[in-house]
Amino acid sequence: MNKTAAAESEKKLLQVRRGSWVEQFPYLYVLPATLMFVGLVAYPILWVICESFRGANGKDFAGLDQYVRALSDPVFWRVLRNMFYWGTITIPLQMILGGSIAYLIERHTSKSRTFFRVMFFLPVVTSVSVVSIVWAQMYAPYYGIVQQYLRYIGVQLTIAPLGDPNTAIFALILVNIWQWTGFSMIMYIAGINNIPSELFDAALIDGAHGWNLVLRIVVPLLSPVTRSLLLLGVIGTLQTFPIVHLMTGGGPDHASEIFGTYIFKQGFVIGDFGYSSALSVLVLFLALGLSLLQITVLGSRLGPQTRRSASVLSPN
Repeated sequence: MNKTAAAESEKKLLQVRRGSWVEQFPYLYVLPATLMFVGLVAYPILWVICESFRGANGKDFAGLDQYVRALSDPVFWRVLRNMFYWGTITIPLQMILGGSIAYLIERHTSKSRTFFRVMFFLPVVTSVSVVSIVWAQMYAPYYGIVQQYLRYIGVQLTIAPLGDPNTAIFALILVNIWQWTGFSMIMYIAGINNIPSELFDAALIDGAHGWNLVLRIVVPLLSPVTRSLLLLGVIGTLQTFPIVHLMTGGGPDHASEIFGTYIFKQGFVIGDFGYSSALSVLVLFLALGLSLLQITVLGSRLGPQTRRSASVLSPN
């Protein structure tokens, strides 16, 4: 009886499902996600592309004039140079520092492991506004903490590093490294914990110690994490905005200008939406080109940490 009743109930359930309008139109399952993608991603991109062909007043058709203007704009090339500095300095240093800290914590601490994890990850979850205010005070000449340390080697700051065109971008890069190294550390900690302990034991038996253990065992096995951090780092570099906007606003004299602040100024301060849209499209194609280059060179297989941390990434 029980088997017969179960079979009949299952048969009725299948009939209900087959008669459901959702089963007849299975594409309705993806309709909410499709509508969100079209409304929040596709439509804004198409709108920006269309705006990039308009003049400064937003009405007249300008063709490719805005793109020609961008390529002949000296500030655009200065921004590109700053982004190059930002990416080539922050990404490697964050990976090296984060990986080193992760290895020391996971392999050479036991009772205090949780404490060090929290302390090094704390800057990542700290508000950018707080970080900007604290570091601006640290960089202050005469009374800042940085000046206090430089005084020991006989250096006296007469102008804040953020106010010097030669040092502004590098001072911001230092702040960015300090804030986001903890993110790389967490990624590498996850990767180290995925390495079987038997490999470490076998390496120690074979006589691998110190740098040999790190270079021959740890670094190769963490390559998926490294590739993930490289991809996320490039995307985060192009998305950088809050720390620069709050600390220097792109100054002095565009010395620390990046794509985010320059596009913001052109669109929302000056009101030239055509030019800001053209700059946005150029950044979009730059991001696509760099992503395709990384996937081609490094391979399309990225570590699982990339998908887990995609929602956490912010501007680098």
